[in-house]
Amino acid sequence: MDVEQFIKIILALAAMAGIAKIIYEFSMGGRLRLKDDYRFAKEFLGDIEANPKLHHLVVERGYYAIAGTVSMKVSEIKYLISLSDAERRLKDYVLARRYVELVEASNKIDFRYKYKKHFSRVWRKALAILVYMVGCFLAFSPLLMIKPLGLEPKYLLLVLFTLPCFGFFAVDALRGFVKIARGEALVKEQQENSPLIFIGKRP
Repeated sequence: MDVEQFIKIILALAAMAGIAKIIYEFSMGGRLRLKDDYRFAKEFLGDIEANPKLHHLVVERGYYAIAGTVSMKVSEIKYLISLSDAERRLKDYVLARRYVELVEASNKIDFRYKYKKHFSRVWRKALAILVYMVGCFLAFSPLLMIKPLGLEPKYLLLVLFTLPCFGFFAVDALRGFVKIARGEALVKEQQENSPLIFIGKRP
């Protein structure tokens, strides 16, 4: 392996790591609008405390606004914001909803039946990492393999096809890994922390 080929491999690995970091940070959400979010949450929760008979529609809309989505139940949002580091818990739950759910009988977040066993999550994470690595390799393959295979420089144009095609599968696989990992973190951290407030059944 000559120096040029070695440099290409290093650059490809660096690109893979950079993409992984960007996807993870994007999945976890940015830090924009924190002041507005804080102000709204403070005012909304203050209104509920000051006026317990606030119309249920207003209450529901307020909780949806705090969560940033209407795809969750109000009971789920109320439970999550009762935990310590509530903002992180909300983001984790929204991200990992395919794998976790709020069990109303125990009032706890737990894995859905299909993903309860540790092994069922381990092999899915391992497969996601494998698909990500293979996808990244195929995405950058024209840059990495043109010289070892003795191909003409014109074949570098294949990267215009391989990068978006295989890159999509790589990104999707990595997002799948992040979702499972954040779901596991949510369940584990929830077990270590008790709710900060009592959670009722009604919104």
